[in-house]
Amino acid sequence: MKSYRIVGIPLLFIALLYLPFLGNAFVSDDIGGIVNGVSRWTWIQAIGWPRVIHLGVLLQYWTYHLFGLVSWPFRLTNILFHMGNVVLVWLLVQKLLKKPTVSFLASLLFAIHPLAIESITWISGGVYSHYTFFFLLSFLLYVSREALRSQAKWGEVGSVFCYLLSVLISEKAVPLVFLFILFEWMYGTIKKNWKRLIPYSLVSIGFILFYISRLGVRVSDLEQANYQTISGFYNPLYQVSIAISSYLELFIFPMKLTLYHSFFRYTWWELVVRIGVTVGYLALVVYGIIKKKPIGFWLSWVVIALGITLLPIKIGWIVAERYAYCAMIGLSVVVGMMFDALLSIKRWHVVGVCLATVVVIVLCTRTIVRNNDWRTEDSLWVATAIASPGDPHSWNNMGDVYSRHGEYEKSIEAFTQATKINPNYADAYHNIGNTYVHMKKYEEAVPFFEKALSINPNLWQSYQDLAFIAVAKKEYQKAIEYFKKALAINPEDVVLWTNMGVVYLEVGEQDKARYAMEQAISLDPSDPQATNLQKQLEETR
Repeated sequence: MKSYRIVGIPLLFIALLYLPFLGNAFVSDDIGGIVNGVSRWTWIQAIGWPRVIHLGVLLQYWTYHLFGLVSWPFRLTNILFHMGNVVLVWLLVQKLLKKPTVSFLASLLFAIHPLAIESITWISGGVYSHYTFFFLLSFLLYVSREALRSQAKWGEVGSVFCYLLSVLISEKAVPLVFLFILFEWMYGTIKKNWKRLIPYSLVSIGFILFYISRLGVRVSDLEQANYQTISGFYNPLYQVSIAISSYLELFIFPMKLTLYHSFFRYTWWELVVRIGVTVGYLALVVYGIIKKKPIGFWLSWVVIALGITLLPIKIGWIVAERYAYCAMIGLSVVVGMMFDALLSIKRWHVVGVCLATVVVIVLCTRTIVRNNDWRTEDSLWVATAIASPGDPHSWNNMGDVYSRHGEYEKSIEAFTQATKINPNYADAYHNIGNTYVHMKKYEEAVPFFEKALSINPNLWQSYQDLAFIAVAKKEYQKAIEYFKKALAINPEDVVLWTNMGVVYLEVGEQDKARYAMEQAISLDPSDPQATNLQKQLEETR
């Protein structure tokens, strides 16, 4: 078998592990981010610069216009990016180490590992596989300069351009510039090639300054999403130790996979162990860089790729599986090197083959099971609640599951549990009120909507439901006031404008009803309710 054909094996594994789940439903952030937004160009504009030219966002927008609002084309994009990353890992390792066994094993391990699922099966998590692809392509072009010969200059331009795309897609790519620097330093060519590093450094510095300027916006967004003031810093020793030890644990033993890694309560000795593991790993990185450069480079890859997520500023999760997507490459290569060393010993060859086979089977099985967790909102939230019972989001989502199945009492219990864990969880209070609305217990619902708004005054959905209750009680003027408050927060919601127009019709204010319908149609000319009501208004002129 020719060497380049062997990369087809990891690609075949990806097809077998992921294509059966291509039709998984939109879940979690997919609902708000894609289902409720991708049909509008304003959705792209709302992303803001520099992500307005984010390839992933544009792909989602045009995928919608080509295929409609079905999940499989969006997910297929992520799968194809993952396949591309596997090929690039194989090429890169082959280029740097010149060991076919290592490049094959590393690409295979990276291809099948369940820790990558959040960046592939979850449509909204695809940003991590997207930016990794362009970084890998950039780095491969960079280290292949000599092989490009007469095209070396174009290769360098292409490398810088791909790195720029990577950083444009996600700020998580910014620290990856240190891999270029580390590569030159380890191979003793930094004095000769330091000028080649300038464009990458300028791109990174420029984006560091930009993201620092946007830090306040990021904090504000998180405060609105979490309904609490975000200030101060994590204890770096605690945060970094938890993060690195958790990623190593999930890579070696990927059983406790969950969307919410947020409940960290350890005994003192458990924390000591995690600190010891982290210190030991970092010591191994330093030793590798000094004594065993290839191992040191790939161990360093992990820490550098995690980069921004290890900063102690409270603007992200301490641990999130999608954060580890690019970092996994370094661990996969190191494991590939370990197996290659084992297989090279004649008496251990059979043991090495058997052990590698077992690892592949176990990881593939876990990937299939975890992909099945992502089939629907219900299956995902049930699996998340089992894995993360101490997270308020888990109970809030379980409340949604019970509500969808008409089990309203259980739904209220779940939402209430979420508020016990986080008393400032406005969404959970809103959802309790919404459940009472489904049960037609309007009087019981009102205090929960008011509580939600007292925590988060921008929760326009609570105003919308209060308007619905007012309409049910024939308090039309009160309903109009609630709709106005909701629209002051969310003026681009077609349903709000249409429903307010209906209420205006009910009280005989046709001019105001006509204006509301015009606003709704300007936002969505295809909305059937708004167009039908507008026709009725025109007929009564």
